[in-house]
Amino acid sequence: MAIFLNTTKYNHWIPRLIDESKKELVLIVPYIQTSENIYETLKRADDRNVEITLVYRENKLSSTEKEKLKNLNNINLLHHPNIHCKCYYNGDLLILGSMNLYEYSEKNNREMGMLLHRESIKEAGSRFGFGNADKRELFIDAVDEIREIINGASLEKVSKKAKETAFTIDIIKTYKELEQDHCDRINQYFLNKKFEPYEYAPNKFKAICKNYFDKIDVINDGYRIAIDIKISENEREKLYDKWMKTYEEYEFKGFKYYWNYHKSDILLYRDFNFDWENIADEAIFFKKLQQGIQCIINKYRELAGK
Repeated sequence: MAIFLNTTKYNHWIPRLIDESKKELVLIVPYIQTSENIYETLKRADDRNVEITLVYRENKLSSTEKEKLKNLNNINLLHHPNIHCKCYYNGDLLILGSMNLYEYSEKNNREMGMLLHRESIKEAGSRFGFGNADKRELFIDAVDEIREIINGASLEKVSKKAKETAFTIDIIKTYKELEQDHCDRINQYFLNKKFEPYEYAPNKFKAICKNYFDKIDVINDGYRIAIDIKISENEREKLYDKWMKTYEEYEFKGFKYYWNYHKSDILLYRDFNFDWENIADEAIFFKKLQQGIQCIINKYRELAGK
């Protein structure tokens, strides 16, 4: 549930949003004259190696303020000719409203804005409000606009990380781009079995490997594997009846699986009685997942005579 912000609440939530940044922070504000409190908060984020991207209005930042901000190692500093919006975003918390990063505004102005949050905030009894997580759809348009503003801005200072690797901001990636990252990670270990983003609902994606084995698609959505056998309904019904005669939920070590109806996918889960938590090596983790998928395929081939 969105939280309304007045000046007092702004002065609570902006520093908190910065302090709670984990990996990345985006600030889009036309006018900047940081108070000691805000600058110290930015320094703490910088010390935690949070990648800060700050966009201000072209020709509206004093040389003194610019040099102060450039002293932060992990800041990407950009300017844009036409921004008037004020936006603060850390991947979870998003503030949209009227307040600039300006000391005078913090102390004197009457400000209004809204705080959106991807995760639940529970602060019963707090004058700063509490609420359940906002719907992901509320973030889509805002993040699209943030991305366009950053694309249209001019870069003045590049962070240390961006110099060494690339200028990327994960918290403003589209859901498809994030799923592509997931696919790229999987594909490092599945070699010739290539996963790609599959949109199963508007702006909702899973990783799919089409034809993982002949006439079998495999879908990885993070917490389970769905195995879709692409044969006729009549063949599936016969296969299902055979399968159920020997079906055991935990028949494959390290896994449990379900096949609830002949038209449904086979769903493969990790069995947490197995010591999954102590598999520190990602390569070993994905090799074990491959073994689970292969167990299903082997049983299919045996029962179907493929």
